[in-house]
Amino acid sequence: MVFGNENCYPIKAKDKANMSPEKKNSIKRKMIDKGISQSSPGLTLIELMITLAILAIVVGIAYPRFQSIAINNNLKTAARDLASDFASLKERAIGEYRMYRLTVDVNNNNYSLQQCGNQGANCNGWNPPFAVKNLRNIAADIIFDAGGTNQTDFRFQTRGTMTPAGTVQLRNSRNSTAAITINITGRSNVQFNLQ
Repeated sequence: MVFGNENCYPIKAKDKANMSPEKKNSIKRKMIDKGISQSSPGLTLIELMITLAILAIVVGIAYPRFQSIAINNNLKTAARDLASDFASLKERAIGEYRMYRLTVDVNNNNYSLQQCGNQGANCNGWNPPFAVKNLRNIAADIIFDAGGTNQTDFRFQTRGTMTPAGTVQLRNSRNSTAAITINITGRSNVQFNLQ
């Protein structure tokens, strides 16, 4: 649409054809002054290809970093779940006046949670596990690190204390580790070494 006068009325095609070159140039200058252009060139194919190439380079650089972050986040999730289970068993042992234990199976990458068959400070036998948790449910590349795990049978006494204390270490495919250390008071501490 072309605007022909100060009031911005459109110019009809027949009027434009009969217009003098000076008048056309005058209208163009007024349109430029008001920020009105006659045509919009749009996006060329070359500009689009350059934009796509830059985007592909950025994605190519960023993808491995995002992948490593996701793999390490899975390790953090597994370690925090295990530490949470330790805290839960401690609370249950105190609340129910019953011994609980967490047993790590390094070879099968799982751990089980059990309660004593009787209440009191002495346990006469263990009930079947009420939960068995597999690390592969969080991520297929997470394993128990036998080299960093120095204890596999943790028992919570009725006072919430732990016998024996120890460390369980998890490892992922990036060789990152998470060490969950449980002290004699039953508190756990998680330390990460992320690669």
